[in-house]
Amino acid sequence: MRILDAAERVFARRGYAAATTQELAAEAGIQKRMLFYYFANKDEVYERVLERLLSGIQAIHGQFREEPGPEGLADFVAALVRAAAARPEPVLILIREIMDEGPHLERIADRWVGPLFRAGREEVRRNVERGIFAAHPADQLLTAIGGIALFQILTAPLARRVTGEDPLSPDNVERQVEVATHFALAGLHGARGAAPAAKNRGTE
Repeated sequence: MRILDAAERVFARRGYAAATTQELAAEAGIQKRMLFYYFANKDEVYERVLERLLSGIQAIHGQFREEPGPEGLADFVAALVRAAAARPEPVLILIREIMDEGPHLERIADRWVGPLFRAGREEVRRNVERGIFAAHPADQLLTAIGGIALFQILTAPLARRVTGEDPLSPDNVERQVEVATHFALAGLHGARGAAPAAKNRGTE
């Protein structure tokens, strides 16, 4: 929906508190009264934006959760990177909400992120028990994978200035997919065993 696409851009730039309904309407190219025809207030627009983002993440997770451990994880990370690069605004909105401890944070945790996180933790536990994944703490593992997958997307404005390249270009996104899946899988497959060898090479 055009209004939600416009709202994503405004909330990503301004945050929930600073954004106004007039800005939302102007970004969508409609009159303010038309905004209220579709939505009761700014809060409802914001909730719909968050819902669209988080339901999309759930759909990505659901698509790959039945695959065997490493393959499913690699596909999930790749799909997450590509989806975030294609539409970074919702991810920025979610990070703003988390950093500000906004009024919707509890609902996000209870309705969306909590169930997804618990499902991911159970998958990690199951794969650890089967000897497929290294025995890392599931909570920290999931957080690290999220960081690997999304940090380049979140820091894109800075990266453009530092590197002179667009981190969200198709080629760079695919490089990020390769890097993110490699590091996620290396850690899960017991990269702990490779650490001593690297240390020895540095001391020879």
